[in-house]
Amino acid sequence: MMNRNGRIALGGAVVAAGAIAWMAARERHSDAPASYPPLDVLKPFAEDVWIVDSGPMIASGLSLPIRMTVVRLSGRALLLHSPTPFTPALAAALSELGTVTHLVAPNIAHWTRIAGWQRACPDAIVWGAPGLAERAQVKRGDLRVDRDLSADAPPEWADTIEQGAITGAAGFSEIWFFHRPSRTLILTDIVQQMEPERLPPLTALIARLSGGAKGTTPRYLRPVLRLGAGMRDTFAHLVALAPERVVFAHGTPFTADATARLRDALAWSGVAGSDLPD
Repeated sequence: MMNRNGRIALGGAVVAAGAIAWMAARERHSDAPASYPPLDVLKPFAEDVWIVDSGPMIASGLSLPIRMTVVRLSGRALLLHSPTPFTPALAAALSELGTVTHLVAPNIAHWTRIAGWQRACPDAIVWGAPGLAERAQVKRGDLRVDRDLSADAPPEWADTIEQGAITGAAGFSEIWFFHRPSRTLILTDIVQQMEPERLPPLTALIARLSGGAKGTTPRYLRPVLRLGAGMRDTFAHLVALAPERVVFAHGTPFTADATARLRDALAWSGVAGSDLPD
C-alpha cells in the first residue's frame, strides 16, 4: 500500500504531466509566430551580408525561429550559413546578388534544410561541421557533405572570412565566422536572444529558464562547453575581434554595442569585463 510520501509524489507527477500536456496543447494552437517576419526574404544586414528569417523550426517539441546568414564573397560567390528552407522566390532573389556556391552546416543541428538547396544548386559545395557526415541521420538522408569545416578558413573564403571552432563534450562543435570587411561575427547556437512574446507558451517558458531569451548562451549548453578544450580562450578571442554586429540563428542579433553585448553574453564562461549575472 502506498505511503503518504508516495501519494504526494504521484500526485505531483500527475499535476506536472497535466501541466506539460496543457502547455503542449497551447503550443500547438498558439498564435505566436515563433519567427521574425517578413519570412523567407533577403534583409540587408551589413555590406555584402544579408539575413533570411524563417521558421518555426520544431525541435524537441519547441517552436524556434531560425535564421540564415548570406555572405557575398569575391567573384560574387554566395555563402549560405545555416540555410533556411529553399523557395524559388528566395533563390531568384539570391541570383540577383551572385551565385550560390557554398552551403554551410555550422554545427550538427543546422543541416536539415540544406538538401533542398543542394538539389536546386547541384554545383554548390556543402560544408559540414566536424562529425556531421558520419551521423546516422545524415547518412540515411539525401544530403551529400562534400567537405568538412575546421578551425581554419579554407582558401575559398580565407581572404574575407576568419573562422574557428567552439568545441565541447560529446562531440559538440560549432564553427564561428567573422566577416572582416563588415566586422560581422556569425554564430549559430552559442548565443540566443528570443523574445518570449514572439514564442508559443512552452517555448517561451524554456527560453526564459534557459537564458535563450537573455542574449546569452543557453544554460543547457554551458556544461557541454565547459568540458571542451580552450573554451575561455576561444570566447576571449571572439570578444577581441571587436565585432560591430553579431548575428545568430535564434533571436534578435546584436546591432548596437555588439562587442560589449557579446562580452556580457559570454560572461558566464569567465570572460573578463562584465557584471552580467549567471
